[in-house]
Amino acid sequence: MHDLTQVMSAVIQRTGKIELPSAGISMYPLIKEGNVSTFLSMQREELKLGDICLFVTDQGALIGHRLYAVKQDGSKELFIFKGDTCYEPDDPVPFTSILGRWSGVRRNNHFQAANHWRSMLLAVLALRVPKWHKVIRWCAVKNERSM
Repeated sequence: MHDLTQVMSAVIQRTGKIELPSAGISMYPLIKEGNVSTFLSMQREELKLGDICLFVTDQGALIGHRLYAVKQDGSKELFIFKGDTCYEPDDPVPFTSILGRWSGVRRNNHFQAANHWRSMLLAVLALRVPKWHKVIRWCAVKNERSM
């Protein structure tokens, strides 16, 4: 287990949640650069496709992306995540690398919960509309250039 995983796991176990600022455009427009996301501790049985989770990669990077698939590799269950604007999914990770489930995002002194209709609509679009990631990535890049 990476040191980062241990530290983040300890924080989430002690407080039940962790709040982290976002970097990049991988979850645009739901989560934008600088927004503060809240992740809560959770059990395996609570996870469902479309959830955004905080996880640590094999390289030690801390990522918050959407759960797209769960696959079996022998006796091991692996979780496949992908950013909403990303072309390719992340490398599969075991449940032990998942630190928490996204409960919402704070921006401009407003909190948008994971169960808000906008959050849920974006989850459905990301999971079910082919090429959605290309449209959203184009919007994200265009928005970033106009700033």
